[in-house]
Amino acid sequence: MADDFKDVLGSHYPAFTAVLCAAIFGVSGLSAVARFFGFSPSVSTLGRLFDDEAIYPKLNRRHRRRLLRILEKLSVDPTRYMWAVDDTIIPHWGKKIWGTHAWHDHSTGGTVFGHKLLVLGLVDRKRKLLIPVFWEVLHREIEGHESEHEKGWKVATRLLREAVDFGFPKLVVSADSWFAGEEFFDELRKAELPFVVEIKSNRKVMGEGRKDSKDIRVDEHFLERKRHSIRYRGKKKWTVEENLYFKGSDKKLKVAAVANDKDLDQECFAFYVSNKLTWNASQLWAVARDRWAIEVQFRDLKQIFTLGGAAVRSKKAVETSISVSVIALTVIRLEQIAQADRNKDQHVRPIPAGNIVREYQLQSLVASVSKLASSSSTPAIETIKRRLTPANLQQKPTEVRRSPKTSDSWAQTRKSA
Repeated sequence: MADDFKDVLGSHYPAFTAVLCAAIFGVSGLSAVARFFGFSPSVSTLGRLFDDEAIYPKLNRRHRRRLLRILEKLSVDPTRYMWAVDDTIIPHWGKKIWGTHAWHDHSTGGTVFGHKLLVLGLVDRKRKLLIPVFWEVLHREIEGHESEHEKGWKVATRLLREAVDFGFPKLVVSADSWFAGEEFFDELRKAELPFVVEIKSNRKVMGEGRKDSKDIRVDEHFLERKRHSIRYRGKKKWTVEENLYFKGSDKKLKVAAVANDKDLDQECFAFYVSNKLTWNASQLWAVARDRWAIEVQFRDLKQIFTLGGAAVRSKKAVETSISVSVIALTVIRLEQIAQADRNKDQHVRPIPAGNIVREYQLQSLVASVSKLASSSSTPAIETIKRRLTPANLQQKPTEVRRSPKTSDSWAQTRKSA
C-alpha cells in the first residue's frame, strides 16, 4: 500500500511507510514508532512528514483514485455499494491542539473535549464493510468565533458533491437522525442523490395531500395502523409505510415506521424517510441496516488504528495523522473483502479486522526473530541488533549513546573546529 503513494511522497516515503505500519499495528506516538520499527527513520524525520502542508491533499487524492480503480476493476452491480455519512468525537487532552473543542456527546449526555470528525464512506452491502473515502474535521477556527463550526449536514452535502465531481457514482445516501432536515433533503435532491435517512419520532407530518393540515407527530400518525412483515438477512420486523408531506416541506417523502411486533400496543422504534417514493419498506429497512457499517468503522479506527493517538498539534499534522489512520483501515478493509470474495460461499462473513491485524503482528514477530537468530546477516539486521542492547532499550529514541572512543573523537573534532 505504501508503494502506491511513493511517487507523491518523495523523500517522505520511508517515514510514511513507518507510520502506516505503526497505525496498522496499533502503535501511536512518534517516539514509539522509532523505537518499535527497526526500519523507521528518526523522530525528527517522522515529524517532518506531519509538518509538510502538501502531504495531506496528496494522500487523499491518491487514496480516492486508487479506490476508483478498484471499483472499475470489480465491475460489480452498482447496487452493491452505497454512501454512508456520520460523525464521531475523538477525545484529546490539550487545548493547544488545532480544531479541538468541547463537544456535547449525545450518547452519554456529557461533554467531550477533542475533535469531531465527519466521514463519508462506501458501504459494501454484500460484505457489510465500509471503506472511508472523504473525511473532514468539523470545527474550524474563525477569528472571533472560535466556538462555531460548520453544520454537519452542510459538510456532508459538500463532500457528496466532491465525490460525484471526483468520478464516484451517484449511489444511495444513508444517514442517522442528526442529519435529518429539510435543508439536507433539498440539497440531496438538487444533487440527484437518492437517500434513506432516519428521523426522530417527533417530526411533524401534514398528511398524504398538500391540503392536509393534520400537523401531528409522525409516531402518532402511524398509531393503530395495520402492519405487515418485512425481512432482511434473517431478521423479521413489522412495518407501516406511506407517502407523506412533512411540515414545511413541498415534496413528498416515503416514510416507513418499523416495529418489533405486530401487536399495535408495541410502539414503532424507528422511522425512515426516502425520496424514492416507489421503494417499499423492505428496501428502506435494508439500507438503514447496512448503514451500521460506519459505526463499526469508527470503533475499529479508535480501537485498532490509533485514530487520534498521534501527539500532534498543528492543523496540517492533525489532518495528516487522520489520513494515515484512514488509509491503514482501508488496507485491512480491502483484505477483508478480497478474502471473503475468494470464498465460494457468497454469504460468508468477512474475517474481523482485529484478527487480520493480529495475524500480521504474529507473522512479523516470527519473521523478525528468525532473521535475528539466523547465522546470515545484513547491514539492516546488524543495525537492529545494535538497537536491541539493554542500554538502548532504556533510553529515548531521540537519545544517541556513543562509545567512549566515538565520544572522545567527536569531542576532539569539535574542539579543533
